[in-house]
Amino acid sequence: MNKRVSKGMSLMLAAMLGVGTIGASTAVYAEDAELADEQVFYFSLNNEPATLDPWVNNSGAAGNLVAAVHEPMLRKTNDEQGWEPALMTDYQHNDDYTVHTLTLRDGVKWADGTDVTMDDVVASFLRELDPELKSAIAYKYFIIKDAEKYYNGEATEDDLGVKAVDDSTLEITTGEPCDYFIDLLTSASFAPVQKAAADEYKDTYGTDVDKIVADGPFVVTDWTHENSMTLEKNENYWDADNVKLDKIEITITSDANTLQGMYQNDELSVLKVSDELLDQYADENIVDNKLLRNTFIEFNPNTNEYLANKNIREALSIAFNRKVFAQQVMHNADLAAYGLVPYGVKGLDGGDFREQAGPIVKDASDQSEIERAQQLLDQGLEEIGKTKEDMQDGFSSQCLDSGKVQALAIQNMWKTNLGIEMPVSVLDFNVILPMLTEGTFDCVIGGGQDSDYRDPQGFMQFIYDEGKWDNDEFKALVEKAHTQVGDERIQTWMDIEKMVLDNFIYIPQVYALNHWAIKGNVQGLEIFTYGYEFDFKYVSITK
Repeated sequence: MNKRVSKGMSLMLAAMLGVGTIGASTAVYAEDAELADEQVFYFSLNNEPATLDPWVNNSGAAGNLVAAVHEPMLRKTNDEQGWEPALMTDYQHNDDYTVHTLTLRDGVKWADGTDVTMDDVVASFLRELDPELKSAIAYKYFIIKDAEKYYNGEATEDDLGVKAVDDSTLEITTGEPCDYFIDLLTSASFAPVQKAAADEYKDTYGTDVDKIVADGPFVVTDWTHENSMTLEKNENYWDADNVKLDKIEITITSDANTLQGMYQNDELSVLKVSDELLDQYADENIVDNKLLRNTFIEFNPNTNEYLANKNIREALSIAFNRKVFAQQVMHNADLAAYGLVPYGVKGLDGGDFREQAGPIVKDASDQSEIERAQQLLDQGLEEIGKTKEDMQDGFSSQCLDSGKVQALAIQNMWKTNLGIEMPVSVLDFNVILPMLTEGTFDCVIGGGQDSDYRDPQGFMQFIYDEGKWDNDEFKALVEKAHTQVGDERIQTWMDIEKMVLDNFIYIPQVYALNHWAIKGNVQGLEIFTYGYEFDFKYVSITK
């Protein structure tokens, strides 16, 4: 019997598609289960983390370890509230969600036994926004009043909206109303680091076992680079009594056969299972975790005369059959994306944004739409005085090697439905990323977006921030949303999504879904749809 749980439906290039409701939990608890003598959880990472510094880390997979080692300000939960006290015991906000007040837990210690102080907390924000750190995720904090100005050297520490009211009270002022700030506070990215350690190790903090002084439920005791890591229970953790695991053993490998063998030999507690292999794990506990993540095709109308034509962009969008793509390439038709915002994001009156906004784009699932796409292409080419043959030589699509199969599938659909065979260039991540940042690409297949918070802004704000789409109406709507809260703001983001997709700059591909096989002796593992995926704090191993 397949013991399967479905819970809920990530700038990154989504080479591996892993998509949402507002929370998902594997947490299988057996109240009377007897605990095993050896409390060890076996985990794996495809790639070695570059750092476990929460203020620098930009890897979703490494985020699991960051949250295990560094205590978040508030800890994510899968209940209706969505959070529980952690480093901070209380959260309050003013009426317009511009002032956010937190209370530091009394008596919290770093792993070295020293006290966690408000000075550590404030210093973490100042460090993150210090341009010398060159953090790739500094933008996450720009919601804070004058944070971006401080980062650019245009404001002082006194201007920054982060203040210690007293030794136990932190006040964060945002530059605009922010009713999703609670989600940011549960992010591993907001977990403070020890000021003394950060000052000593600077940009190398978090890169090795002897360069981390944290305050979470676990400490890094071994880091054999490119091979393995060991986390052990932090005896100085404020809530150590509720941490049952003695150790987390981590293997670093991307070899699927190795990982499958380890799982079968009980050397791995959880295994990510691809869609095509699900039948092989029919007798396992399988959790289907729909992530808050999308993937899309991005057109650049600024550098390419063909893609500058809206009719051509729309024709290419329609000629992409998402259902067929999701079924044949992703092996799950339900992942087909007809909007930028995935399922599981907060909508009007607490509902689901995607369900309420409905499908926005249309595609080649209907013959009449294919014919319309052909007409639009012909019309667009006529408007710019070009032919299909010209177009085939006029631009190329770019993708990562890991996304080659997806890109070729889309290329084939364009050939079949429009009679044009667009070339695809497979590029290294370090080549394609500057092209995206500098706007020197034509068409990127397999781009994507995930979010640390359950809000539509997390899936569209990047378009505004990047500034590649120069549309005054779009910019005005985004700026309007930044002044609103509640349903008024959600409705504005619905209007923004429709405007973006009606202009065919970003073409949704699929949402993301991870299947996890979980050993039957594992209880208390929490899995989330946004931010870091796993919380190991409450895990225990039964006999």
